[in-house]
Amino acid sequence: MFARHFIDSPDFARNGRELRGEVAVAEMPRLRDMLADPEGKIGYFVRGFQDKSGKPMLEVTMDGSCQLICQRCLSGFAYPVHLVSRLLLAQEGELDESSVEDDELDSILADKHLDVFALLEEEILLSLPFAPKHPAGACQLAAKGLDQSGNPAFAVLAGLKDK
Repeated sequence: MFARHFIDSPDFARNGRELRGEVAVAEMPRLRDMLADPEGKIGYFVRGFQDKSGKPMLEVTMDGSCQLICQRCLSGFAYPVHLVSRLLLAQEGELDESSVEDDELDSILADKHLDVFALLEEEILLSLPFAPKHPAGACQLAAKGLDQSGNPAFAVLAGLKDK
């Protein structure tokens, strides 16, 4: 089990602190529900800083992989996780205003007791594809004699099209 980290996010950003480590995929319950296998680790680096105008920010970098379920064949496949997110720390009343000002920048609520693992899990969940699939040509359906739709009748039709 990995030690959970909590940070005072405004102070963390203001003082340019850094946090580095690994988290087990199995420690992320919402992500775990979407996985074929909960094994694996994600390396992370969280850096606090202030932007040019002095606004507190967090930069979250993650590298690793997880086993997603292919929506075509329902078998697992390794999905690489390589993320870099820059997050503006906004106060409660500022959250809506900051999203209007800069569409390129994501905002989160500044929290004196921010759960780093929950933040990492949220960033991973937001980056996942809506319908995860094997890369083209790597799906198990080809081995089963099915086309990409998963329907054997369409596989027969696709074969006729080529004649």
